[in-house]
Amino acid sequence: MSKKKVRKIIKGKKAKKKGNSFIVFLITLIIIIGFIAISKLKKGDIVKYIPSEILSVIGKSGDKKGEIGSPRGIAVSQDNYLYVTDLKNNRILKFKTNGEFVMGWGGAGNKKGEFKEPSGVAVDKENYVYVADAWNGRIQKFTSDGKYVLEIGGVNASFYSPRNVAVNKYGILFVADTGTSRIHRFDTEGTRIGSPVGGKGVAINNFDEVFGVAFDSTGRIYVADAGNRRVVILTADLKPLAQIKIKPWVEIKSSWPMIAIDSRDYLYVVSTNTQDIYIFDTKTPKFKYIATIKNDNAGKPLFASPLGIAIDASDIIYVSDSGKNQVIKLQPIFSK
Repeated sequence: MSKKKVRKIIKGKKAKKKGNSFIVFLITLIIIIGFIAISKLKKGDIVKYIPSEILSVIGKSGDKKGEIGSPRGIAVSQDNYLYVTDLKNNRILKFKTNGEFVMGWGGAGNKKGEFKEPSGVAVDKENYVYVADAWNGRIQKFTSDGKYVLEIGGVNASFYSPRNVAVNKYGILFVADTGTSRIHRFDTEGTRIGSPVGGKGVAINNFDEVFGVAFDSTGRIYVADAGNRRVVILTADLKPLAQIKIKPWVEIKSSWPMIAIDSRDYLYVVSTNTQDIYIFDTKTPKFKYIATIKNDNAGKPLFASPLGIAIDASDIIYVSDSGKNQVIKLQPIFSK
């Protein structure tokens, strides 16, 4: 055999060996990456995305009276109307849940029926509407057609920028006083119930800028504790039970984190800066992570800057998007 053929054979064997080594390296790398991914999953990383079907877009119908400027809080009433806080224009907008504009009320100021950054909104079982009037330091109560009823808080409650309000099925009103990091309770006539809880701090019975408030079917209260990047779970009498760390809030502080709970007791957590909504099962002992809402059923991003969230009796979700100045009505597609 010639030297030339020998060299060719040796060269071929080396190339084959090199190729085999590369394949082994590639397989090893894949295994390592897979192991890391599994490890992260065990640590609770948010990884499962589910698509959502857009049912309609509210506030972009061409009716200028119903155009929304920087929407924040939203609420769905039992008689199927949607209320939206229009922060830019200091007013409340009322829509049918099919997106048809009904009416609006308010305007900038500190008189009855006026607002200075209306932020959160809630509706009780009798369809009275409550608005967190942030920089007037109060909650205002209205009839469903916008007639002023009464004021809760103000100077008498020592509120400082209350950004959200929620009312449970028992008619107890919960006020998230963001500036003082406390939760207050009132009845729907404005009478205080007990003492406020919280105050700035990192302990589980403290908060650092509270925003979203929601309730599960057992009466537990969920509080979005923005500065501490968590959702704190309280008993009906405001005793701390547990917390859910929202990891993406650790990396980027989420602004205006609002939350909602559906009929299955799934908790939906809005993350504004990451443009996601995270879902947890509150019936499981460790509040198991279920999925993340980010894209529609065509794979396109749903949100620009999601903020408020509300869920109706049929588990249809409404999300206010300040980046698009609209409310998106959607339905998550859960796999069976």
